[in-house]
Amino acid sequence: MGAWIHSHGDVPIEEQITLAAACGLETIRSYSFSYSANVAPTLKQTGMSLLGGMHVDAGALVEDWRSQVRLDELAQYHELGVHLEAICVGNELREGGDAPGSKRFTARLSFGLINVLDAYRRWMSTHGASTPLTYAMEGIVCDPEGHFHEWVWPLIDCCDAVSVNHYPMNGNAWFTFQAFEESRRFLKDARVRNLRLTLFELRLRQMLEQLSPIHKRLVLSETGFPSAVGYQMEEERLVMPESDYARFGQVMQEFAAIIHRVNADYDGQICAVYFYEWRDNLYHSKIWNVEQSPIHVAFGLCDRFGVPKFDIGQLVKDLQ
Repeated sequence: MGAWIHSHGDVPIEEQITLAAACGLETIRSYSFSYSANVAPTLKQTGMSLLGGMHVDAGALVEDWRSQVRLDELAQYHELGVHLEAICVGNELREGGDAPGSKRFTARLSFGLINVLDAYRRWMSTHGASTPLTYAMEGIVCDPEGHFHEWVWPLIDCCDAVSVNHYPMNGNAWFTFQAFEESRRFLKDARVRNLRLTLFELRLRQMLEQLSPIHKRLVLSETGFPSAVGYQMEEERLVMPESDYARFGQVMQEFAAIIHRVNADYDGQICAVYFYEWRDNLYHSKIWNVEQSPIHVAFGLCDRFGVPKFDIGQLVKDLQ
């Protein structure tokens, strides 16, 4: 089990990583090499591993995939001195823009990523490295019935493990301030919660059912849900979540039980789970951008001050 630990705010990143390790987390996720280099000393001290991230620009990838090959950065990752669970080359790449309803994962993106991954694999073969390579997908890689699009399969074949950002959330639970009401209903209304958790489990099983015949491990590279049951505005642009930590912890137990049960049914094919995020982030870039997703302020396993919202150590045990 791991998490992304953002570095915004007044709580030192070193303090957060140390607390995460004390709670039983074994690994953290990074989205860039600069972040990875910054946290590497603390990861060494705590014995935690890293899912390293390498940024890929979707537009540039489509125009010329060679522009996104960064062999110097790949080499620097292998000089950090921390255990690399994998290197995630790109995250949620899209054509059509980021606005809800317009984003698409296309064959051109798949083709470009395959070439970048092949270039990295050749470099590692030459330099005696064997770090697994992956790409963090989102739901748009599948059709409405949950099947991977045909043009995604060559990319799946090229990845050592398949990483998917998968949440028990639909569009209404993500976008605009109405998402806070959807979050409240999820935490408080058993019928709403059971429906969303059932759909989450169905999609998870569909992915594993497709990946099992080719013996591909699955990484839940982002997952979780908000603790918010409401919000208040401060200084016009600062969204302050109102959360129910007791219900959040209880529902997290249900959520972990689903992942544990599904993984047992598929012989441990889910090899890692990364929560998004470790700590509430009041300054997330998606709050006011084109996605209009203020609910991003409330995804933390800890509050904005770095205090756990519930017994995170028990969550780790529930997932094992």
